[in-house]
Amino acid sequence: MRAVHPESRSQLIQELRTDLRHFHRGLQLRCPGKPVVSTGIQAMDELLPDRGLLRGSLSEWIDSENGSGATSLVMRLACQTQGDGPLVVVDLEQTLYAPAVHAAGVCLDKVILVRPSSRKDALWAAEQSLRCPGIGAVVFRVDHLKTAEFRRLQLAAEASTVIGILIRPPEAQTQSGWSDVRLLVTPALSPPNLFRRRMDVRCVYAKGGLTDRTVKLELCDETGAVCLAAGVSHPATSCRAAET
Repeated sequence: MRAVHPESRSQLIQELRTDLRHFHRGLQLRCPGKPVVSTGIQAMDELLPDRGLLRGSLSEWIDSENGSGATSLVMRLACQTQGDGPLVVVDLEQTLYAPAVHAAGVCLDKVILVRPSSRKDALWAAEQSLRCPGIGAVVFRVDHLKTAEFRRLQLAAEASTVIGILIRPPEAQTQSGWSDVRLLVTPALSPPNLFRRRMDVRCVYAKGGLTDRTVKLELCDETGAVCLAAGVSHPATSCRAAET
């Protein structure tokens, strides 16, 4: 067997990844049908390959650290789905703060709050909710997921029109998964006297699309408004990995 030079090997791997992205994208184009839901944030939509999240998909939002803003972004997205059905929140840790959720635009009258007594029950509740017709979205904060557990959640979302949203801890960055989209939310330095939080949102993985793209957002905790940070260029210009 002929030895492969490290640089050639790296190039070959990159070419294979590009071919796989084209393959997945081709499947999506041949098998359309599941609508796309906007995140409610234009800059975020432009970061994602489908300009939003496909119904029947599972996305991961990874907190790089506590208070990064991932939960606020998730709730802003979740409120966009409530026109199609209630939002189910599986709150195993019982950390949901209703005023903050309401400030993000979520209609509390259309929220089904599930507070299981065990991790096993939480996984069951999340899976059954993902499979349930008439649900807009399911939000589930969960730490480590076994491969089989992750796969069951992904298949449950795929079999329905529900948008599955997982909020994950920093350790999830090193774990493999079955999500259709993986996003990393990291706090960013805010200018002095700017009473808004800034955060970098990086698209680490997107099935069938570009990855390693970042956008900088500003979040107003008082109003829940989220927008592209002032003075920041279009997210497409921050793409560090171009698809050919």
